[in-house]
Amino acid sequence: MRSIFDQYDAPENRLTHALGCCLERDPRLLRQFIRWVCPGTEMPRGKLDMLEQQVPGSLSVSWDEDDARGLPDLWIHNGDNWAILVESKVKAKVSLKQLRRHLGTAKRSGFADVTLLLVAPSRSAHRLPGVTYKTWPEVYEWCRGQAARSEWAKCMAEYMEIAEARMLADGYLGDQPLTRFDGIPFGLDHPYSYREAKRALRLALAELRERPDLRNLGMDRKGKGRPAITGKEGASVWDFLPLKEAQGKSNFTACPHLTLGIQARRVIVIVTLPNAVPAPMRRRLLRLGLQGFAQLVAEVADGVTKAVCPIKGAKPFLEVIQRHYPTQRAQAIEDARLEFDPRTAGFGAGSGVKSQPQWLAATFDALGAKRSNLQVGVGALIPYGDPKIRSRGILDLVAGVWVACKPWLNVLLSEK
Repeated sequence: MRSIFDQYDAPENRLTHALGCCLERDPRLLRQFIRWVCPGTEMPRGKLDMLEQQVPGSLSVSWDEDDARGLPDLWIHNGDNWAILVESKVKAKVSLKQLRRHLGTAKRSGFADVTLLLVAPSRSAHRLPGVTYKTWPEVYEWCRGQAARSEWAKCMAEYMEIAEARMLADGYLGDQPLTRFDGIPFGLDHPYSYREAKRALRLALAELRERPDLRNLGMDRKGKGRPAITGKEGASVWDFLPLKEAQGKSNFTACPHLTLGIQARRVIVIVTLPNAVPAPMRRRLLRLGLQGFAQLVAEVADGVTKAVCPIKGAKPFLEVIQRHYPTQRAQAIEDARLEFDPRTAGFGAGSGVKSQPQWLAATFDALGAKRSNLQVGVGALIPYGDPKIRSRGILDLVAGVWVACKPWLNVLLSEK
């Protein structure tokens, strides 16, 4: 069955239709919306009416989206001289001519007290008298703030999450988000979804790019992550934040990077040492010797342990992966994978982790006798289950793990 919100083909119209449905079904929410859009305005008394792509008093409604371009998406009015018009954009550009036409139509229809609300993914550089500007992420946050008192506000926020995931999967949405990062939703009561994971990953990395602690670590906030995150299904999705060290490099695999992966049963937060890094980087680790390498990993593991201690079940993590590619464009075939808690090397006193130093020794030996496409990652593994993962606070933990890996980066990027 088609959602009552999905009565249009264009995503802009779907979102506005959903917003209109929710506001119309909850009069208290509608009045709260007006106070938010027009703070300080004198609230009109009596019943408020709402129309979609129609002028009050008109007998016809345009269901043809091409014919409806000259009409605002929503028209909220009191039947007299007060009105709020809503024009929404997702991918389409803002047209000043269109905004002026909406205001003019309202004046000619007898509405003297008119506000035009423009909702778009980001703030418009254009400013017109009588026009109020909001972004879709601001609408999302407002709905989340009203959700405890209104089921319809909650419904709108959830629909925006689904719509954003769908637009990402369809390749419709550009760089601007529709919502805000609100945690990673998965757990026993919320099974993993590739679309939701891709959406959460995109939003999380967008906010992590703005963190001063990561910029101090050497993260390049303007650097690009993966060229493309392809696929529609899967049990894992990942992307990364580059370091300034990678500037000028032709391929992201030529430099360590900060990787965040959202998988079916866990989140991994690691500093990745790709296969294609220059040999001197690996030699800097090898020159430490096994004992020095173990001390370095112990320092990182201690910092990671402190960073993830608020999350039940989270722990330090080290992985070694060997792959090969049948052809240049083929998917990688995984030949070997070693994953372990680095505290198995014997420095996890009080953690309950039993000593088995051969795992760390195997990692060191593999780096020293590299004959294959070999990747190493060090950081944290975070299983689902703790409610803190479903909050914005998880971003502090993710950043804390990467900051705890600073000693590892210092060795790799040293000039010595």
